Amino acid sequence: MNMKDCRHKNTYITDANIWIDLYVGEILEKAFAMPSTFIAPDVIIDELKEPCGQYLLALGLIKEILPGEGIEIVSYLAKCYPAPSRVDLFSLALAKTKNGLLLTGDKHLRKAAEKEKIRVHGTLWLLDRLVEKQVITSLQASSALKLMLQNSRRLPRSETMKRIKKWNQGGHISD
Repeated sequence: MNMKDCRHKNTYITDANIWIDLYVGEILEKAFAMPSTFIAPDVIIDELKEPCGQYLLALGLIKEILPGEGIEIVSYLAKCYPAPSRVDLFSLALAKTKNGLLLTGDKHLRKAAEKEKIRVHGTLWLLDRLVEKQVITSLQASSALKLMLQNSRRLPRSETMKRIKKWNQGGHISD
């Protein structure tokens, strides 16, 4: 996919954390059943071991290589934001160069994206979409969140518990 920007609805630039969360929650494959396009920088895909980056590509993740200007953006971002890893900053740089929505489970990357005025959401938002689009049931979403918590995935505790409670009752988060 070599488009100038990602203003198309349902096109998301991803970091590694999103894929790890979904993998741990045992709903990784379900994300690709959404009417969405997921993109990740090549360095993110290369970094992933569990789940394997090549497996994600086989499921439909699109690999992007940052152009030279993107590498310069990563260098600039690294000076401004020391907390996110350099590899994670590739996702932010890609979102910036493509004017895309960033999906990340990393709070430091999220804060950097917000300061850079990049639209950003996390794992909980993605789960909300999966339930809303009926890709997974509310009980599957609740089970996925419980698995993520059991495996020490970093999610906002109060928002996570709110969803688990609601979804265990069969409701949607917007109810």
